[in-house]
Amino acid sequence: MNTKLLANHLGALATALGDRVSARVPGSESSRALLATLAHWEPVSATDLARIVGLSQPAATRALEKLRAEGLVDWPASGRTRPVNLTPHGREIAAAQEQARYDVLSDAISALSDNEQEVLETALINMLARLTESPAAARHLCRFCDHGLCDGPACPVGTRARALAGTEREAGAP
Repeated sequence: MNTKLLANHLGALATALGDRVSARVPGSESSRALLATLAHWEPVSATDLARIVGLSQPAATRALEKLRAEGLVDWPASGRTRPVNLTPHGREIAAAQEQARYDVLSDAISALSDNEQEVLETALINMLARLTESPAAARHLCRFCDHGLCDGPACPVGTRARALAGTEREAGAP
């Protein structure tokens, strides 16, 4: 097995899938991540959104101000600690981007046989669990996930995050 070639193929697939989703959904990746995060976690403070999405506080503020100007989020101009919520139009856009993501990914998966899909599912579960480095990183990793579909034991990231949280508590970490 040529692991370097396999890694290169995986990278090309990730790029192609990301490009196809981006082509179907308007806005920057940051804006899409903010909308997706809000769709599952609202109301959320701008500080928490920045952390989940992986933006600096100033970058998150600028992106939220743009989303507010577009009528996608409700975020009071005064008091930055006030929670951010999606507007009805923002919910429509978030749902449309989630559907576009699902359509692109489902189309790619449809190229595989049932057996190949089962092997891929097992591999993805193992890889996602390994990529979950901390409970705090779990929300960032799953910022585009459909949390209604992948929840509890079905979520390898959440399962690993809960295991890590238990390990941290046992070790006396705060």
